[in-house]
Amino acid sequence: MTHQNPLQAMPTGEGKRGSVWIERADHPSGSQLLKRAQQLVFARHFEGLNEQNALYYEIRQEYSHLTNIYWRPEQHAYSRFDENGDFDHVVSITPEKKKGDVTLVSFKREPLELYLAASNSALIRMFHFELLRRENFTDWPQEPENVIRETNNFFYRQKIDPGEAAYTRGIQIIRPRRSKVEIFSSLKGSGSGDKREKHAEFVAYDWRNQCIANISTDPSATTNYFQTQDNSLPFELSPAFFRPDVLLKYKGDSDKYTVEQRAIHCRGAWTLRDYDVNEAGQMHVYIRDLRDLPYQEQVYWQSYNEEPKTDISERAFVNHFKGEPCEPDPLENVLFIMRRWAESDLAWWKLREEGLLERVNTPRTSSRDEWAGAFKGLSKLIIEGFQVKTIRKKLEAMNIAFEEDEKSLTLIGKLLDDKQRLDGLKEVQLIRSKVDAHSRGNTASDLANKALQEHGTYSAHFENVCRAVIGELKLIEQPFREN
Repeated sequence: MTHQNPLQAMPTGEGKRGSVWIERADHPSGSQLLKRAQQLVFARHFEGLNEQNALYYEIRQEYSHLTNIYWRPEQHAYSRFDENGDFDHVVSITPEKKKGDVTLVSFKREPLELYLAASNSALIRMFHFELLRRENFTDWPQEPENVIRETNNFFYRQKIDPGEAAYTRGIQIIRPRRSKVEIFSSLKGSGSGDKREKHAEFVAYDWRNQCIANISTDPSATTNYFQTQDNSLPFELSPAFFRPDVLLKYKGDSDKYTVEQRAIHCRGAWTLRDYDVNEAGQMHVYIRDLRDLPYQEQVYWQSYNEEPKTDISERAFVNHFKGEPCEPDPLENVLFIMRRWAESDLAWWKLREEGLLERVNTPRTSSRDEWAGAFKGLSKLIIEGFQVKTIRKKLEAMNIAFEEDEKSLTLIGKLLDDKQRLDGLKEVQLIRSKVDAHSRGNTASDLANKALQEHGTYSAHFENVCRAVIGELKLIEQPFREN
């Protein structure tokens, strides 16, 4: 596919009448047989642009919208996310590497068949081949073309001037391989419940039967509180328990996953709701919510599954089973203040990066890297948002001296009373600067060991620092409220 298609529409004007109208091509393919056909691929050339990408390819907008695909230049494809959050190349474009090569536009079969079935259409592939000796060629012979119909789906016209020139121009009709029933029944979430063929099984606590049991995520393997007659099935709110390391995969890929305090989101694919951590440090998730994961993701969680060491968290019990509000944890209180700051358009603090509010979360494992990453996220969210120039102007207005090389926390400290300290935020910054995946010196080890010695776990230490930070954020607001 190296030539541009004829124009679908172009503005046309007539000088004498002073009018302009749109002239549309009834059959841009040049064939009366295809008058009602709709073109899927459009080759366009940016005239006058002497660049390699001046020639590019667009997909029919209706097809792009219905398949929910978007052009990604780095992928050379119109893509969407699959059920695992990975790029799914629905339409791929392989450009020519050198002059004389072809550019290939290829469509993934399943979405194309769905489009054809839903629109009651067939795909028409046109082809045109020419062979000729250019030095001797003057014109095509006047003899009629040979019309060849090999099958009802494959026919062409052909003219041959022996030894000099030949062309073949024809059509191949490509129909879906599957029936409409098969195509439509394969639709995810087509209204008839969970369509997955495979379901993982988890060791979970069966509330209803008061025992630890293997419970499948298959909807038919569980029930709810309103459908308990004539069965002894476990409730779908039976919790399964996991080693906290299960989260590290998601925290290690922030482009693909967003890990919040109570939920995990995979871009454009799935959400795991209402996970929590019990007193023994175990993650717990209800069978109902594990069911929403793709099967491969369920298998991943299955590898971290273990028997419960204690009950679900107090927060989960109060919130989900008693239906009462519960006290937010320290980080949630910090994030509440930061969201208020972000929405207030403050002059002295700005949210430096979209998504930071969703990416900060409490460390849950014994991994020092996870602990350091949590403080890095907290530092980027809070400390990197302070606007040093605005803070300096505030100090100047209050006739408070400062040094040019002093950083934001030091400058803010000058706005507070002598007894008001920012020890929590300074600890956040210290850990962020001294401890990361590449820091293995004495200072990094000392800070990590101190956190464990004083608090027992990285999680408890992080929450303790967050409690201090809550009060300090409220202190910082005060001088900027004063005129």
